Amino acid sequence: MAIKPGQEQRELQQSPSVESRCVQSRSQESGSQPSGSHHSIVLIRHGTTQWNVEKKYLGHTDIGLLPAAQEELASLREQCLHLTWDAVYCSDLLRCRQTLAQIAPLATEQAKFDPRLRENDFGQWEGMTYEQLKHNPLYRSWIDDPQEITPPQGEAWQTFTRRIDSFLHEHIWLEEQRNPQKPSYKTLVVTHGGVIRYMVSRLIQGIGFWDTHVIPGQAIQVQIEKQGHHWLGRRSDFPSIGL
Repeated sequence: MAIKPGQEQRELQQSPSVESRCVQSRSQESGSQPSGSHHSIVLIRHGTTQWNVEKKYLGHTDIGLLPAAQEELASLREQCLHLTWDAVYCSDLLRCRQTLAQIAPLATEQAKFDPRLRENDFGQWEGMTYEQLKHNPLYRSWIDDPQEITPPQGEAWQTFTRRIDSFLHEHIWLEEQRNPQKPSYKTLVVTHGGVIRYMVSRLIQGIGFWDTHVIPGQAIQVQIEKQGHHWLGRRSDFPSIGL
């Protein structure tokens, strides 16, 4: 996904859902006693592609990693070497499949490849750069208001967020109901930059879409902990002791 100029300073506002309202800040719940149930979620952005280097918009176009991916992802592979996961999910696009195979080859057998984890579809703007599009009035409007403007033949913001919310609801929020006796759960998700930004904004209250910066091949870990009827979300170092 290409970064649109100026968007790092602008937070996109998401409409609240039942799940997002359940993620509270620790300060709001300071009087609550933790139940001991927690979920570690490691979000990994795929490695670098040629279009990332060329700063082209890359959404649903299915291209692979650069030949140097093995070297680029070597450190992450070392970090993941001795880790085990209760669940592994991966975007079905090639660049994410290749990333998973590089960093956690043993996890590929348990992985579920889910198209809901794809990057936003930029439609006719796929493969184009800011310099090529900057004089396009519709593109300028999209930069100013991406929630209301959709790229030609692309994916609307509401469609993009709806499918990710569906994934979070099914594989994160409902996990406790499926495994009520399991005090901790560890999930690996290999996906795309835009998806990670949106997930973090849903998992941690007060974090906006553009508040999270994630480069190709980077891992972000989010810990969510059950307190009463609420989940408390926070970022933590990856890898962490006890993961």
